[in-house]
Amino acid sequence: MSNLIYATIKGKNQGLISAGCSTFDSIGNKYQENHRDQILVYSATHSLTRVQHVSHHPFNIIKPIDKSSPLLGLAISNNEELHQKVLKKSFIQ
Repeated sequence: MSNLIYATIKGKNQGLISAGCSTFDSIGNKYQENHRDQILVYSATHSLTRVQHVSHHPFNIIKPIDKSSPLLGLAISNNEELHQKVLKKSFIQ
């Protein structure tokens, strides 16, 4: 089984980075009308370890190339503060 995962990302300078990401113009036939301003996420991973203190490892997301891809690259290059909200939709069997 798998889950449908959508993310909304806002940048401190750019505003809503995920605007229009799940439209036909952005990702073609994978678009979801009810999730227009959210990013379709194929997978997300994060881990942490603790020997003496908690150590967080990178948070990785795999997503299609869409309207947010160049904006995320710009945000990373400019060290922009990002706020993310993840929505897990439903199971697919």
